[in-house]
Amino acid sequence: MRIISREEFPEENKEQEDKPKQENLTPWQLANMEYLKQKALENGEPEIPSNTSEQLVEISNTSEPADDKNEETDFEDLPTAENGVEKDEEEPVKGPKNGSFLERLPNIKHERNRRLVRRSSILIGLFSIPAILLLYYISPLGKLGGVSVKGNEKISAEIIKKELNFTVGDNLWSQYFDRKDNVKNLKRQELQIENAEVHIDGFNHFEVQVKEYPEVAYLESNGKYSPVISNGKIIPIEVEKSDGELPILENFTGSKRILKVLEGYKKLTEEVKQGISQIKYAPTSENKELLEIFMNDGNKVLISIRDLGSKMKYYPQIAKEMNDKEIKGVVDMEAGIYSYPYNENSATEDSTQDSIDQSETPVGND
Repeated sequence: MRIISREEFPEENKEQEDKPKQENLTPWQLANMEYLKQKALENGEPEIPSNTSEQLVEISNTSEPADDKNEETDFEDLPTAENGVEKDEEEPVKGPKNGSFLERLPNIKHERNRRLVRRSSILIGLFSIPAILLLYYISPLGKLGGVSVKGNEKISAEIIKKELNFTVGDNLWSQYFDRKDNVKNLKRQELQIENAEVHIDGFNHFEVQVKEYPEVAYLESNGKYSPVISNGKIIPIEVEKSDGELPILENFTGSKRILKVLEGYKKLTEEVKQGISQIKYAPTSENKELLEIFMNDGNKVLISIRDLGSKMKYYPQIAKEMNDKEIKGVVDMEAGIYSYPYNENSATEDSTQDSIDQSETPVGND
């Protein structure tokens, strides 16, 4: 019986020796080896020698891969020959699209800190606003420190402050929001106040800007005088007699009739206005609007309220002719325009009638 030795079958021995070595390879190493063999066959390259496989096995046993992608990349980086020329250029290593976690870690920390600062700022702002308002409310700046009045001439500042009912030391804003009601009360109590505006001056002071109705005449009653303002109302106070700058009204009781008189009075020239001393309401059964106007030169004018602004402009001409003849009397403008002396009981026309008649035509046209 012949004994066959292992040397007689070298190929089988080689396969048996390679077999335990291949058993030590991991599945991905085996797959990579098959891939390299197929690639070599497709390129027409010689088969990878066994010692190269053994080297690969030894290398794989000494180092453990981090992941499959990194190992595949290492094997693909091995130099290969294509058409007899080796490729020196290495393919770029493919990594995560957004970079590794370690590379993105500083950006993540920065973004986290930025969000933390933003949220903290919002919370601090939300809590600080009410705190500031509360401190302002309880501080002296939140209370009224004083009131000043400007623009007043006839009414004293003390009276205006009293009627406005502002209280120094009380809350500033509650009184500021009630300012319109306080101004209405002021205008109701003080008829001469046309308007008043309240503004905040500085931090906690009120400035009241007052506008008054101008005085246009004085109403005489029983030897006492009361100012009449531009809206026709009579101020119920007693003042000293006017120095002649404003006319004196007599026997007037209603503001409507006074307004009509003032409307005609505004149309007069300054020369005529300065010559008027007193305007008396003297109605008759024939004329309910008759006025008696007493002039500073001693004459008296009879005229209707509706004609005051139109006919009274002719008075300087008539007065000049009367003065030339040293006549003091009545100038009747109720119907036409003529004059007569005081000592005549009837409306006898004076010698000035001819010149007056010449002015009747334009007066009638007015």
